[in-house]
Amino acid sequence: MRIEDWDPDLSRHPGPKFRALANALREAARSGELAPGTRLPPMRDLAWRLKVTTGTVARAYQLAATEGVVESHVGRGSFIAAPPSDRPAPQPLLYEAVDQGERGAEIADLRVPRLPDMGQPEVISRIMCEAVAGLDEDILDYTQLTRDLACREVLVDWLAQRPVGSITADDLVLTNGGQHAITLVMSIALADRPAKVMVESLTYPGIVHAARLMRTETLPVAMDDQGMIPADLERVARETGARLVCLTPSAQNPTLAAMGHERRAQIVAIARRHDLQIVEDECYAPSSPNDALPTLRMLAPERVWHVASLSKVIAAGLRFGMMICPEGMGATSRIAAQHSHMGIALPIMSLVHRLIEGGEAARMAHQVLVEVEDRRWLALDMLGALGAVSQPGVPILWLPLPERWKADDFVARAAASGVIVRPASDFRVGRGDAPEAVRISLNCRQERARLAEALATIAQLAIGGPDIGPE
Repeated sequence: MRIEDWDPDLSRHPGPKFRALANALREAARSGELAPGTRLPPMRDLAWRLKVTTGTVARAYQLAATEGVVESHVGRGSFIAAPPSDRPAPQPLLYEAVDQGERGAEIADLRVPRLPDMGQPEVISRIMCEAVAGLDEDILDYTQLTRDLACREVLVDWLAQRPVGSITADDLVLTNGGQHAITLVMSIALADRPAKVMVESLTYPGIVHAARLMRTETLPVAMDDQGMIPADLERVARETGARLVCLTPSAQNPTLAAMGHERRAQIVAIARRHDLQIVEDECYAPSSPNDALPTLRMLAPERVWHVASLSKVIAAGLRFGMMICPEGMGATSRIAAQHSHMGIALPIMSLVHRLIEGGEAARMAHQVLVEVEDRRWLALDMLGALGAVSQPGVPILWLPLPERWKADDFVARAAASGVIVRPASDFRVGRGDAPEAVRISLNCRQERARLAEALATIAQLAIGGPDIGPE
């Protein structure tokens, strides 16, 4: 079949239109309806034919490329790929691109924040060797509930850098990263409550994934420039009976909104009025602890689960998180954690204990912060005048787009120019409209000059509008 005659019925495929188009491409390729080597039409042409946006077609092509259905070549276009047995393994492209090989050198992948390498691998390797050498016969058994006490005690001092209130080691539960902590809280807090969780209308997808694992419905709550709006939180709680809310007061992901003191107090007052439990995700803690506002855990210790981790400040691969439980819930929560994963692996726990107690964790976190701040100011120099929002120490920017732009179209145009960012729709909860904005993650392991070029490309596209640049 000629591509000009291909007329897919997107209504046959559930879900978003970009996914429906990607599914249609896969079906046509596997059935032979579109033969290997068939050149796909330009995004704009196919978008006009199917009555969808150019961004929808771009995301469909990108998804099909990650599945090996489509091959994309800079300057040549996109083609139906040959069967796997007839072609070499496909290189990662577009949304799946990372800094690998020749293609990685061309693409600036700004989808996921990447911390700078400030010597963490060498330090962690050295201390891990010391930790492993210190193992005893306890490694032969499952981790006992009391075996992590020493680690919890040093973490109390680590967490005291933020205004979390008076806590002890008994209030802490250790987890395999912040994402695991959120899932664990849901399993505990929803045990005798409706399987519903209220979240910010634009939120980190990990929260939605955690809710899905727990067979829990996510209910969006409206936001403004300080994050979750108290009046809408109260409305959703009253109308749905939901009794658990997940939010990020200090550096909301993706919008970087930050709650002031009054807003935090309003959220706490509503939680007490409706007997809500709160998951306070503060893995991106403020970089100036002395200037930080009190956490929700400090304001409402009887109902707030404060989640933190080392992933965002030292090394994501450590997969080490922690949560401060509501008052009196520590022992019960540690038992629940034990049932969940049988405790943190002893070598990892010993490693983290040594990193914090010896001061290496604080030193590395500071060095990472300095480098992240350098990249953040670089980004603000180029995008600040366009209204980009940032937070100190956080390798993410939120860019509301000029009026003429649609976010999906902007993402597609940026990808065609070798820069990959994420549209607001990637973070939308429910069926509401997403703002025309993009999240830009600072890849702090990319060459600074290449990052500067990528940011300049974003600025030029935003200023120039959708009528300039490549397809």
